[in-house]
Amino acid sequence: MSVHLSNASLAGNPPESALLEALSVRLLHASERERFDEELTRKHYLRNADAVGRVLRYVAEYRGQWVALLVFSSPAWHIKARDQWLQWSPRQVKERRHLIAQQARFLVLAAPGRWPNLASRVLQRVQERLPQDWQEHFGYPVLVAETFVDPQRFRGTCYHAAGWEQLGLTQGYQRDWQDFYTDTQHPKQLWVRALGPAALEQVRAPELPPALRDPQGPLPPACPVPTDHLDSLWECFYRGLTDPRDPRGVRHLLATLLTLIALAVTAGAQGAHAIGRFAQSLSHPQRRWLHCRPRQGRRREYDVPCERTFRRLLKRVDPEELKQALTRWMAAEDPEPLSVVHVDGKVVKNAAPAPPRSPAQQAEAAALAPSEIPPELQKPKADKALTLVNFQTTHQRLVDQVAVPSDTNEEAAVAAHLPKIDLAGVCLTADAAHLTKANCRQLTQRNGADFFLFLKGNQPTALAKAEQLLPGALPPSGQHVGEGPRTH
Repeated sequence: MSVHLSNASLAGNPPESALLEALSVRLLHASERERFDEELTRKHYLRNADAVGRVLRYVAEYRGQWVALLVFSSPAWHIKARDQWLQWSPRQVKERRHLIAQQARFLVLAAPGRWPNLASRVLQRVQERLPQDWQEHFGYPVLVAETFVDPQRFRGTCYHAAGWEQLGLTQGYQRDWQDFYTDTQHPKQLWVRALGPAALEQVRAPELPPALRDPQGPLPPACPVPTDHLDSLWECFYRGLTDPRDPRGVRHLLATLLTLIALAVTAGAQGAHAIGRFAQSLSHPQRRWLHCRPRQGRRREYDVPCERTFRRLLKRVDPEELKQALTRWMAAEDPEPLSVVHVDGKVVKNAAPAPPRSPAQQAEAAALAPSEIPPELQKPKADKALTLVNFQTTHQRLVDQVAVPSDTNEEAAVAAHLPKIDLAGVCLTADAAHLTKANCRQLTQRNGADFFLFLKGNQPTALAKAEQLLPGALPPSGQHVGEGPRTH
């Protein structure tokens, strides 16, 4: 596909030894681009000088005369034999593909019959300087080169002589669009070359050093769920939520938007911009499973929402309804009976605090048994940012969630919520701030639960009483034989 041999002569008809000795290779000057493209379009069998992605163009010269032209560009997206040779996983293909340069065009202008070793010498000279040239132009080196040879026209002899390796024939497909290919029924030979003695070791390493990472930034996180499992969460949202949007002008289903958000967050995306990038990275089969909007005029292709669509929806969706849908879905996916539930509060950055309690909620909280927490620790802590308290299992299944009102704190919000949650037969764990007599009585006598809570210095009265009543050797708050006092 890339190589083509012309039949031009050189002034002086130099012997091959003199030609190879004086041969030089350089990058094309911008002022020479028109002539370069014209030569390729007129003399190369593809009749095309175009290249995609990151591109470098080279000229091989003998005493100022052009003897060969080469174009290196961004590589092919998917080549099974190449990716297996590099020992890359599907994720690594996306993360490391930028370390490959494809020789997209190679036009030898001088007659190969007169100078049979010219093509291989040009290849050797170019591949010696290609990594450094790529580094200077794009901010990182390339470590591998690839190209395709049409076996109906050429045998690839010059590549073999220059140290390239043939990996077999391609399947004969030409990329037409993202994740779609057209069968040309014309397989090509795939040739590859490691650009340096340590190149293969570097590209196969478990982790890339910073100098080899793509300067355009990391890829969007990979979808954490297999494609054929994407429908269960979508169904949960589709059947369990009410769409708050005006039906006029709605382009994307509510269930599709929420499933995309859930998958993106699970994969590590933070914020609407990252969610939008994640959605754009999904393949068309994955988009189809998520019921994305079909792309007009393009069969088997689907559009995903933009960042603004995600932002608008996140402001309007009912958080309580969304929480209930998610807890139902997680319970269906993980039907094991609850045994241990962890209470854990998290501050959500860049999110407004939850509204203060209503008069009814304040009266309900006042009716609870008095707290043993010192007054200075009962002041509101949730008035600066949103604080969410998760009730979750060891396997991260969400059982319940409480948004802490801005006029109170996490401990008071949990105490008010315990009577409303079914914890029968469950052991609840939490940090020491939640250890009060009222909470312990609520858990054991009313919820029918057990608890594993810590007692420490933020409750000095209770701690002093415990140290007085409990045996001295009782761990972990007591003293083990041969050890000093332990505080937990």
